[in-house]
Amino acid sequence: MNQKNHIEEISKYNAKISIYNLVYKKFKIKWWAYIIIPPLLPTIASFIFLFYEKESWIFLTFFLMIVFCGISANFLVTKIEVVIRTYYSYALIDNNKYNYSSFLEIQKRTLIDLLGDTLTKKDNLLFLIDKLSAQQNKYSYGLSVQTVVITISIITGGFLSKFLDYSSDMQDFYDGSRILISIILLI
Repeated sequence: MNQKNHIEEISKYNAKISIYNLVYKKFKIKWWAYIIIPPLLPTIASFIFLFYEKESWIFLTFFLMIVFCGISANFLVTKIEVVIRTYYSYALIDNNKYNYSSFLEIQKRTLIDLLGDTLTKKDNLLFLIDKLSAQQNKYSYGLSVQTVVITISIITGGFLSKFLDYSSDMQDFYDGSRILISIILLI
């Protein structure tokens, strides 16, 4: 078998060897709550304060949101380490830490278990998995999305500034701009 056939075989098991299925599905629900809820609470509070126009409190909740995001990210890294240490201890590097090659090693062992003896060169699996992930990100539409966003914002800015000249009062401007923006978003 050549390299293309290996990649096709690996892509059949793509869902089973994803990092989400191998690592993140082993997280407890309590861990997910500790990761998601702390940054979410200041975010909700900042929207509530924004609604009631309490600007000084918005800055405080924004600062708290950044702090809680850092704490949640640290907790996430720690729990990934716990899962890898518990289920995939062979993938840890010397100081009981993990890196990108640890995930590739986990995927390699899982593929060897799934495919058995059908692959002849099992040492090349790390290269094949890495190449497979590079092929999946091949069609990126980042430039076209940015072009559309910039074009819409230029058109919106041009129309809104001229529309302000023709509106009789601010309420008329708000009503007209809402209609104009919804028409542009429909396009």
